[in-house]
Amino acid sequence: MSKSTIFAILLILFPCLFSCTGTVDDNNTVPEGVLRIFVDGSTTIKADGTDKVVFRVMYGAEDVSTSMSMNLIREYEEDDSRLDAGVNEFSTTTPGTYIFTARYYDGAAVFTDNSVTVTALPVGDAETSEWSQKVLAVQFTSTTCIGCPALSSAIRQLQSENPDMLYPVAFHMDYQGPDPMTIPASSTFANHFIGTNVILPALFYNLHQPHGQQMNNSFSVIRSELETELASYVPSCGISVASEYDEASGTVTVTAGIKSNIQQVCRLVVFLVEDDIVYQQLDDPDYVHDNVVRAVLTNGVSGDPVNNRLPLYPGTECVVTKTAQLSDEWNPDNMRVVAAVLVQTEDGQSYRSDNVNACVLDGGISDYQIDE
Repeated sequence: MSKSTIFAILLILFPCLFSCTGTVDDNNTVPEGVLRIFVDGSTTIKADGTDKVVFRVMYGAEDVSTSMSMNLIREYEEDDSRLDAGVNEFSTTTPGTYIFTARYYDGAAVFTDNSVTVTALPVGDAETSEWSQKVLAVQFTSTTCIGCPALSSAIRQLQSENPDMLYPVAFHMDYQGPDPMTIPASSTFANHFIGTNVILPALFYNLHQPHGQQMNNSFSVIRSELETELASYVPSCGISVASEYDEASGTVTVTAGIKSNIQQVCRLVVFLVEDDIVYQQLDDPDYVHDNVVRAVLTNGVSGDPVNNRLPLYPGTECVVTKTAQLSDEWNPDNMRVVAAVLVQTEDGQSYRSDNVNACVLDGGISDYQIDE
């Protein structure tokens, strides 16, 4: 075969070799006005929550991968969900096959004319842990409430009897008069647990109604309810929490890690609380208020979804970061972060706290709590 013949064959084959790679490196190959999605690498990842796929989304010659006008659309088990604007990465702890397309808004919505299939592989046999059981105690109180100090005293006594087990957060409310520590979330949580006819004080464990009597300021009742609550479940989740405070900007960054012993959907709720607030309680001008909820960094009583709303698998960890701006009226030195991981109730209609952890706001770290 002559050199000229070989050269001619190579000229014919050369374009075919590149057209079969499945990766487009030349932006000009995407026509103007057309949206197309690519992955410049492997589309197979480990379902460990860390390994990830990075997408490249082209609108003609323009790279819109991280544009706030672009959303990835994920299809999993015939369920479509849209990722947050500008997010072009995907990781998961749920093995399976995912199909991705993209949407871009340019005066009107434009959708990709292609899709990318991502395969998330199982990570193998997973280790599980026996998590320490921690209980979230949601208290409703007010500076104008007669019985509220008695409930606060009862909570402190329970904490002394059960060290590092009970994690109270106290929502202040405008009750029989204004309370300066009331926040908008107070009404959200109170409406869920108490209703519009508010009677204080009130206490709820793990974000659900009591097993028996309503808890007000009776120590025997709240102790009995705590014993019943502890016996009603074994925690399937563990949670870690860390916090960093930037004094210059007044910003706090909270990082929570979640692990689960079973395959399940989890949610997260995060509170900022402050202790040692001296403010008048009825006739006592020097009353000290503790566990005061200054802010809730998540949405509503059911908190925020984690892991892209997908189930967590044993042996994996989901990490969530939240930020907040502190008010000048708060004292960061007296503040803590309280974070709870929520799981579905048995009826599947709501969520309850499965475990909780806390750390100081400025430089605090509290790792997963495990029963040895």
